[in-house]
Amino acid sequence: MSDTSNLQPHPQKVIIHEGSFRTLLEPLLVLFNNASEKILPEKDYHIAYSIPGGAYGYYKDFVPSEEQIEKIKREIEKNIKLKVEFKHDVLPKQKVIRYFENIKRQDIYTLLNSQNHDSEIEGLRLVHLNGGGELFLNHVSENWEKLEKFKLFLFNKGFFLIADTEFFNRIMPERLELSKYLKRFEESDDAMKSIGISTVAELNEAIREGELPELIKISEAYQAKKIGRIADNIVSHPLKPRVIFLAGPTSSGKTTSANRLYIELKVLMKKVLIISLDNFYLPHSQIPFDPETGIQNFELISALNLELIRETINNLISGKEVHLPRYHFDGKGATPEEKATQINSDTYIIVEGIHGLNPELWRNVMDVDSYRLYVSALNTLNIHDHLPFSTSEHRLIRRLIRDHLFRGYDFNETLKRWPDVIKNEYQSIFPFQESAHAIFNSALMYEIAVFAHYAPSILIPEKAENEHIKEQVKKLNRILTLFNPMDPQDIPPTSILREFIGGSSFKY
Repeated sequence: MSDTSNLQPHPQKVIIHEGSFRTLLEPLLVLFNNASEKILPEKDYHIAYSIPGGAYGYYKDFVPSEEQIEKIKREIEKNIKLKVEFKHDVLPKQKVIRYFENIKRQDIYTLLNSQNHDSEIEGLRLVHLNGGGELFLNHVSENWEKLEKFKLFLFNKGFFLIADTEFFNRIMPERLELSKYLKRFEESDDAMKSIGISTVAELNEAIREGELPELIKISEAYQAKKIGRIADNIVSHPLKPRVIFLAGPTSSGKTTSANRLYIELKVLMKKVLIISLDNFYLPHSQIPFDPETGIQNFELISALNLELIRETINNLISGKEVHLPRYHFDGKGATPEEKATQINSDTYIIVEGIHGLNPELWRNVMDVDSYRLYVSALNTLNIHDHLPFSTSEHRLIRRLIRDHLFRGYDFNETLKRWPDVIKNEYQSIFPFQESAHAIFNSALMYEIAVFAHYAPSILIPEKAENEHIKEQVKKLNRILTLFNPMDPQDIPPTSILREFIGGSSFKY
């Protein structure tokens, strides 16, 4: 077995508030913009993508010095110490367009002019300190005590702006240049730029010009190539793994990724069995309640029958017949399948579920090494140059659509459970992502436009159970309204997106 001592999460208690580090990052983006305008006037920068605890960015055609970055950092520190007041102006879309035309922010007025429709977007706001300013889709709150711990430092040809340093240190390796997670983000960012779709405005333009059929083919082929390379790596791996643990946060596309990996391994003339951890849930009567939300927390690893999981995999590897469990979502737990399953010594087992990388699940499973694959939707699509799309909101939108279409949950139920989802990811999923042998990015460049097609009939603020949920729904609608809606008819049945909108050729 591989050593697992360095894969344990840090022992400190993790307290996650709804919205997670994003509620710290957004005010820090306002402060950074203000400081950058003072220290490096006329130098355009780009916040490329979110990372755990913050964001990565770079200046266009310019690499700042350590001294310049330090001056920006000191300016931010000064404003945090002074607790400067943010000014919020909620404006109609046309006024926002005119404002950003006047200050020559082409990225923002191009975004708002790229829509196929002239409909108003309720709640657009300008957040600024004495002029300049940024466009946000929600209220930006200052948490001065937590912001005091921010970090800003050079990395490669850009910089890291870290709002939640505890989260960043907990998740990311000390040698950042070795991070598999960052490599996937960089790879995706480069691919999007080469295709010419790295912002919402560019995607909207492609939809308007009828270029989507080709973009869909390119995006799907890109993913297929990546999953094919992972299959090649598994088969040629020197450790000769028998078991592949495939994990990732909720709505990352794990099930479709497992099925596509299954196909790629079959192409390589290998035998494969997929086991879903969803079939190992305990009966509802044994699922623990979250003390904060009062809701049963299905996100915890303790909601799974860990003993049965280990016993099942060990017996399969030993060549024994096993009656695999099948969960029926009736609250009574799993029942054994009538037909027994038995595999040969040359069969790969793909174990798929949110906790697949957690050593508590796999550390005593077998006497051979496993291959660990992490799947997540690492979105590098930008709303505008200074505001990256939230990867957690990407997955939330996926889950809202799927829950409504196929699981009988309206958005109220999904949003009430989301704080538990986020809290568990921070505690039990993200800390293990760097332990994976490979990371697969399941985000498709065009998919949010597809969700914009479904949203009007699903995310209806008037049906919210309370004001807090209503504000969440309104914010998500603002995001989705920025996209030109896309009809899903051209999406292939093997696409990861089909896991969330239906029409997949895979069984779930």
